[in-house]
Amino acid sequence: MTEAVRLVIWDLDETFWKGTITEGGVQEDSHFGHIVEALAKRGIISSICSKNDFDRAREVLERMGVWQYFVFPSINWEPKGARIAHIVEQVQLRAPTILFIDDNPMNLEEAKFVVPGLQVADETIIPTMLDNPLFAGKDDPSMKRLADYRLLETKSEAQEAIGGDTHAFLRDSRIRVELEYDIEKHIDRVIELINRTNQLNFTKIRLPDDQEAARAEVRAMTEGYDCHTGLVRVRDRFGDYGYVGFFLQRKGAGYNTLQHFCFSCRTLGMSVETWIYRQLGRPELTVQGEVISDIFDESNPCDWISYYQEGQDDAQAEIAGEGGILLCGGCDLEAVAHYVQPVTRNFRLFANTIRHGGEIRRDHSTIVACSAAPLPQGVSDCLEQSGYTQDDLSLDYASGAYSLVVFSFWGDLYYRTYRQYGGDAVLTYTPSNLGYNDVLSFYEPDLRGRGVPDSGIAAFRYAKANLIHNGPSDEKLFLGNLRRILSAIPPTTQIVLLAATERQLEPAILQRHRTFNGWLEAAWREFDNVAVLPIETFIEDDAEQVTSTHFTRPVYQRLAARLKSYYREIERQAAQTTMTAETTETVAAE
Repeated sequence: MTEAVRLVIWDLDETFWKGTITEGGVQEDSHFGHIVEALAKRGIISSICSKNDFDRAREVLERMGVWQYFVFPSINWEPKGARIAHIVEQVQLRAPTILFIDDNPMNLEEAKFVVPGLQVADETIIPTMLDNPLFAGKDDPSMKRLADYRLLETKSEAQEAIGGDTHAFLRDSRIRVELEYDIEKHIDRVIELINRTNQLNFTKIRLPDDQEAARAEVRAMTEGYDCHTGLVRVRDRFGDYGYVGFFLQRKGAGYNTLQHFCFSCRTLGMSVETWIYRQLGRPELTVQGEVISDIFDESNPCDWISYYQEGQDDAQAEIAGEGGILLCGGCDLEAVAHYVQPVTRNFRLFANTIRHGGEIRRDHSTIVACSAAPLPQGVSDCLEQSGYTQDDLSLDYASGAYSLVVFSFWGDLYYRTYRQYGGDAVLTYTPSNLGYNDVLSFYEPDLRGRGVPDSGIAAFRYAKANLIHNGPSDEKLFLGNLRRILSAIPPTTQIVLLAATERQLEPAILQRHRTFNGWLEAAWREFDNVAVLPIETFIEDDAEQVTSTHFTRPVYQRLAARLKSYYREIERQAAQTTMTAETTETVAAE
């Protein structure tokens, strides 16, 4: 075994348990369910490929209390090779990150032949798995990763049942792609895409924070004779997304690789990245870290995208209103921004960014609240030492410049918070895509191994020395932050709080989402200018919910349509109020 394991596919008889269902029965008190559960808490998923009767095997696993820990189980009498290939396709993982365990050597050889790169082992590996560094995974005590895969399983089943409604929507969107090869003309946008994208950045090779140094590095890396670079511009019938992607391809005799391949969340769910990857000839690509799109999924037709040709029926611009709109959130509102932006002359999107080799969660309530009033110097210093800048801490929602402000505080659902030792600062801190883990439990070599630059190491050292783990946001912290934010916004500004989904979730995650939504409802009752908008309102089918916080493109488009309608009503009422006031002044003057 050579690569960290992300999925284990288990045989059942004489492997997961002692005995066989059809010959003598199973010793139900002798099985490895505790290992499957422990792996799930490390973010490592388990599936099944067994030659057995499905209903009988499920009954045994349910009695053992472990059925819920398996996804995409394949239990029938067909040959295992093709079934394992289908599991690999369903989970959307690379074969070298998957381990198949079986007591039959012939089954192992068949699996290796049908699925090149698949790791295999016999049952003797099982007792040592939890001590093997290739099964270290990532701390996931709430088993969120398992929940996401169960959701993917449900989505896969639903997609087969509904017959591709999402694809019909995308085909109707008339998505057009244009490639811009003048990198020098748009060099700052290239830098921004490389350094600030994360969830659709497949390579995660960052540039220096110093702008001039970054420009020099871009120029140097695009000079090679074998270097093919381009910016990706996307349009559809709703409008122009601008330059949302960048690639740097090196291609010559015997090689075809991608050095950079990154996209903005503006086009999340449109499969632009998959289409571009195929247009480039499916070059070799080593995906770094977690991404939320599987460009290797050959079942994705991507037939709704074509190259842009000048003179096509471009989207018509909407008449822009006078009042401003502010969207503050994560990739959910980034996906919505394109649809909403044309309706106002004053639009701002305040979303997360990448800095010092890590994610800066600007959508978390602890950070958004910092803009409500001037910060004490000690708090400001702590935040800046932890990687934040004044731009992160000076969002102008209190300025009165906006008629509509939309907040998505979903970062508070899972990300940990930290309290300044001996000080008043409270913040979220997420270096190097460590996700929802307590980052203070890691050490400097862990971060250097993830490619964190010296500037990120400096921030991590400060955090280790000066921050105390505070856990995810609780009611007191979140509502305190929310009240500070909402109280600073003029009462004439209308505010929308985006509620989290309560659909198709595991019990622990469902409870967290319900609790979070309850906090939003408390704010709605307290502030007259606040409305709570559940994301579920815009989900028409389970297949449209990809994970607990990510959705297919139609969901974002429906949400945007509601926000635009709400904004238009705000504008209409404002105009009516102005007209009434002017009439009153005229009558008074007469």
